[in-house]
Amino acid sequence: MNYTEISEKLEEVGYITQFHKVINSLTIGIPENGNYRLDSIFRIELNNDKMKINYFTGQIPVEKEFKTIEELLKFVRQVFPIEE
Repeated sequence: MNYTEISEKLEEVGYITQFHKVINSLTIGIPENGNYRLDSIFRIELNNDKMKINYFTGQIPVEKEFKTIEELLKFVRQVFPIEE
């Protein structure tokens, strides 16, 4: 599991991603007019075989861990749904 694989899977279902080498994380969001929709931005960090997602609910930071990309995708689609 690596950032490229995660990015590709998320982009396949409609999210936009950007890798940040300096902080070693992947920023993800829902596209809106060529940018991220402001209320949809979250970050993924890899640590060994675990993925950690960081996002805000209001002003409270939330952190969750996932062991597979499938678990991550299911969670992302629930918390950050793309409206069609």
